[in-house]
Amino acid sequence: MESPLGLCIGEPTNREVEFVSSKRVQLGDYVEVDFEGERVLAFVKEVRRVSRALSTDLEPEELEKLRRLTGSSSFFRGKLSVLGNPERRMELPRTPPEPGAYIYPARTETLQRVFGRDDGTKIHIGHLLTRPDVNVYLDIDSIVSRHLAILAITGGGKSNTASVILQELLEKGGTVLVFDMHGEYVNFDLKVNGAPVVNSIRLTLNPLRLSYGEFRLFANVDDSAYIQDRYLRKAFKEVIEEHLKGEVEAGEFWGALLAKLKSWAEDENYKEDRKSITGVINKVEDMIEVYSELFDLYQSPIVEQIEFGRLNVIDLSHVDERIADIVVSHVLRGVLEARKRSVRGEEGGLRFPLLTVLEEAHILASSTVNTKSRYWISRIAREGRKFGLGLCLITQRPKALDSNALSQANNMIILRLVEPGDQRHVQQASESLSSDLVEQLPSLNVGEALVMGKMIPIPALVKVKIATAKRGGNDISAVKEWKKLMEEREKLSSEYEDFLSFGD
Repeated sequence: MESPLGLCIGEPTNREVEFVSSKRVQLGDYVEVDFEGERVLAFVKEVRRVSRALSTDLEPEELEKLRRLTGSSSFFRGKLSVLGNPERRMELPRTPPEPGAYIYPARTETLQRVFGRDDGTKIHIGHLLTRPDVNVYLDIDSIVSRHLAILAITGGGKSNTASVILQELLEKGGTVLVFDMHGEYVNFDLKVNGAPVVNSIRLTLNPLRLSYGEFRLFANVDDSAYIQDRYLRKAFKEVIEEHLKGEVEAGEFWGALLAKLKSWAEDENYKEDRKSITGVINKVEDMIEVYSELFDLYQSPIVEQIEFGRLNVIDLSHVDERIADIVVSHVLRGVLEARKRSVRGEEGGLRFPLLTVLEEAHILASSTVNTKSRYWISRIAREGRKFGLGLCLITQRPKALDSNALSQANNMIILRLVEPGDQRHVQQASESLSSDLVEQLPSLNVGEALVMGKMIPIPALVKVKIATAKRGGNDISAVKEWKKLMEEREKLSSEYEDFLSFGD
């Protein structure tokens, strides 16, 4: 016969229950509470070990004597957060349990039913922290349509968690676009059906495909320079229109643009603005020289280079944050417009749903700096679910991440967070992150995570599995590098001494 774990005490509610137990109870574990004959699942959100004999008022010598006399006379006392009835789609009970009602360990089959199985629409991320026999699965559609944030301090396990999710998605035939800030994904070691999954997209932009706002940023024309802005805008738009009409070939773009600006600079009708126009000419010439390797007048749109079923990677590790911001903004604008065209049945769309992954999301969607990317990240966060376009925001600095973008991520994987400012920022952005769950975050070990949101039936503390697909970017071991150089130096020294002594 099943043995109870403990009893309800105090004044239980339909959301919170106090309990006592003489058996070992773990923080974050699951139990079942008897609600008038029905088993309701609950989460151990607080637990203390109590001993009435060993009072805090006693001196250490007295405590030691009592401990020897009484042995282990402690018991467990804590609080449960009521989650719902597994038999009724996790519906909360309308009435609280009776004081004295039994509490049982959650049955494995119950937890397995709640946290799912691989039915082709889910990915396996790991197992329950307190129940290694219960695997945890996440709903793929909810990740893509409701967005995901992966948050943790440096070294908390973000990279492994992201790798697990990407590997699982790709093995299910998913399509992913990664903005790779550190060059870690270009060598993602994974094959699906015997073929490598990485599609490394060459980081080149076609000026003919840029919006004027993006083009102006490359030309370094400020908002305040309104005269320069007026002439650059006029020249850019006229050349683009002439190109669309077939009057200007792609390879003639720069020449046509500069020719217009120079003709105005020499025209007496524009002599009052000649200085400003000359300034624009200089900036365009500098732009051509500085970004010669980034611009390609014959480059097809990056959206058209995204391949179905692949890990599409744009390596941003060789450009500064300003250029990365423009590139990400340009690409996000393109994929949103392409998905809209596809859903509407128009030509030239992106035919398949797409998950976009943004590492260092706090740089691209900053809470303090008005980046170009932040606008498009927020647009996709608001509109993406209607068009099968998802976001995965990854950062080790949650409080530096734009709160609007974070609040739109209805799914979160939060690994260890110790900084109170980060905790508050995340809690304010998430309706479902209670103070009880926030309190768990500093105590998590590497690879342990609070998983919550639409992708999982109920919040869970999870031990994330180790990704078998590895990526670059691991920390460099200073000790190993020093040792290797010392060995090389000793070897050279030995060879030099052998050379000097040769023939003695």
